[in-house]
Amino acid sequence: MLKQSIIELEFALLNPEVRHSASTLDRLIHDDFLEIGAMGISFGKTEVLLRLPEENSPKFTVIDIQFRQLSEDIAQLTYRASFKPINALDKRYSLRTSLWKYAVDRWQIIYHQGTPCQPF
Repeated sequence: MLKQSIIELEFALLNPEVRHSASTLDRLIHDDFLEIGAMGISFGKTEVLLRLPEENSPKFTVIDIQFRQLSEDIAQLTYRASFKPINALDKRYSLRTSLWKYAVDRWQIIYHQGTPCQPF
């Protein structure tokens, strides 16, 4: 089922082992990827591949996952996530959306945005 596959791919991107593997990230992230981060700064695949493998990845908690298939080759996930960054005092909370595109022979994330929100 497509919904479950896309959710599993999204969760993979939140997994510390995947986040530390540039080769796995390269397979999961579309070349035209764009992220708009919590601070309003946008960046692409190159920046993610340089940054994520070097980060201390927090453990994410995800709730309220919603799935929509927007076209034959585009799917969207929205959800709420919380995490406590390493060396931070408080948890952070965000509303997130990801767009996944079927490209060549696999689904890849092509867009992601995390917007800070009130605790839930």
